[in-house]
Amino acid sequence: MISTAVLFSTPHLPDHPAFDIDAITGLAEWRQTTPMLFKLLLGDAAQAFTWPLYGDGEERACVLAAPMAQARASWQALSALMAPPRDAQAMVARSAIASLLADGEQWLVFDCVQLIAHDIGTAEFANELQALADEAASLRAALLRGDQAALGTLLAASADAIGYWCSSASAHLGNIEERDIAELPFLHRLQVHAWVEQAQCYDVSAIDDPAVHGLVTPYGRWIVPLAMQATELGTHDAENGWLTYEAASPALWQGLLDLNGMVVMPPAPGKLYLISPHLVLRLREHGASSMLHLPDGALVMEGVDNTCERNDGLLDFERPGNDGGDHNVHGVMDEHGAVVVPPVYSSVQDFGTRKKIAIVSQRIAGRFLFGLVNIQGAPLAPCQYSYIDSATTSSPPKLRQHLVYAIDAQGLACMLTLDGKQAFAPKYAPAHHLHGISAQNDCLFVVKDAMVWRMDFAGELLVQVDTVDGFKADISAQLNAALGLAAAPQVERNSYTPGQIIKQADHDQLRAIATLLLRGDDRLARRCVDLTLEELEQDDPEEEYEGDTPEAACLFLLWSTAADALGHGTTLDWKSVDEIAVIGRHIAVPALRDFTWNGDEDGASINDGFEAIAHHLAPHGLKLVNMHDGADTYWLAVLRQQDMAAFHAIARQSAVNPLVY
Repeated sequence: MISTAVLFSTPHLPDHPAFDIDAITGLAEWRQTTPMLFKLLLGDAAQAFTWPLYGDGEERACVLAAPMAQARASWQALSALMAPPRDAQAMVARSAIASLLADGEQWLVFDCVQLIAHDIGTAEFANELQALADEAASLRAALLRGDQAALGTLLAASADAIGYWCSSASAHLGNIEERDIAELPFLHRLQVHAWVEQAQCYDVSAIDDPAVHGLVTPYGRWIVPLAMQATELGTHDAENGWLTYEAASPALWQGLLDLNGMVVMPPAPGKLYLISPHLVLRLREHGASSMLHLPDGALVMEGVDNTCERNDGLLDFERPGNDGGDHNVHGVMDEHGAVVVPPVYSSVQDFGTRKKIAIVSQRIAGRFLFGLVNIQGAPLAPCQYSYIDSATTSSPPKLRQHLVYAIDAQGLACMLTLDGKQAFAPKYAPAHHLHGISAQNDCLFVVKDAMVWRMDFAGELLVQVDTVDGFKADISAQLNAALGLAAAPQVERNSYTPGQIIKQADHDQLRAIATLLLRGDDRLARRCVDLTLEELEQDDPEEEYEGDTPEAACLFLLWSTAADALGHGTTLDWKSVDEIAVIGRHIAVPALRDFTWNGDEDGASINDGFEAIAHHLAPHGLKLVNMHDGADTYWLAVLRQQDMAAFHAIARQSAVNPLVY
């Protein structure tokens, strides 16, 4: 549900014996933020009350309420300060506010629970509710003294300061969901294309002009009116608070709206791709790009080739290198666009959660060398090491007694302090090519004069261990023994008949798996599971599906349903190279609508095409996945980057062997 501020009236508050939750009347609403007018109308009489619409609100204060009489008086005083209505629309809006307040019951109630990012009953929730009450009192005081400067935004009568006023606003007191079109008379005169769950709206067009799209809620609020003449609406970023739209003229110009339909960025040449709730990338002709800040549209950076979210919550970005070659340079920024690590590196691994240090690399004389930077982007260790120890190729440096194991450009072992200094001068090569053998928790194994020595982290040789050959032979024997112990008789993978899957599978787990395949769309995931179970009921009862669990065995069946019935995946033969250019027809992902590919320029094989798709999806935080690697048929899906770890976990339990591009 989209976080929404709602005003409504009631004859009694919950502390009155005659209170009836069904007797409330909707007045106004606004998505994502609270309009100034809502707070002004509450004024200095705003008090916190319990509200049984929420389970925790039955006994704990969670809404603000004030006498309606004061709200009416505040509106009359404000109207006297406002300039005359500019047009008929403004006149109707003001008349609606006056009428709704006049017809309202004794109490004005403001529900902002969805906008407070804390649980009801916590001190943090109470503090934010009190801050709203204080702001309401301050605005009321400004009104009484006629302080037009303090009320300037409100006096300009912009929609975001006033909100959306209508008796149907009471619909937002419950869940907004798709309804039968026959129940909504205002839709009978429109062509309904789809229900858009992310925006909680219907995508509609006029019957005589299907090329122009609009968004309207099930209770008749127009978020994107048809008068805006939008020929294309992008709603896949609605969860982050934004909608993209393409104007009818000029063609290929895109703009940005918030979830209230307010224009944040008017149409301009190029396509828009949301990077974070606060950043958008505009791609123009010939590969030109601009990173812009939201909501003000301020320029953050020109010439950004690629961005993606990292595991540490920051954003990687790429820019063309200054050497005139084909290698991009990488940097790191936060979700607001502030540069954390400047774009001068070939890679920047994740920062640690405690020690805010990251491994970086640079291409020097044809080879990649590694160094360290801190969270301020300042270099700690220069890029002069052939290896710096980390758990994975994207992890922060691994610490041993607050030191980091490294191998310098000459192949000599050393330890680095957390400020990037060498704990000792490198003298000896590591004793084994497996770094986990040479580097232990309290010592290193190094080579001196063809003999292996144990060395402490200060660089002092402690004891001679063996010859190099003897040491390596001993390690190999230990590894073989370990592998032998682990190589117990292979347990055959479980298999399940359709009846067993239907009976034994956890439906919530199936929906969770389907949600991964459908990029977080819970409603569609439920539909996917229902269709899959229906297919299983009609399947050959003797058929068997492999997997460690019934849910894992069902993974590929769920994908097949998502692909075949819901259009969220596809199968391509290895000879279907021509289908790459029109992949958006096969996989219903908004990010693929503007995908283009020319095999003559970008490589002619189907795998070249898959790489091009993956590159195109990366700015959207999406991955292209082949569900069955190694076959002549490609079973393609598009998953969110944030879901890949969970997807790989279920894939390991199943007979699916995915390949990620």
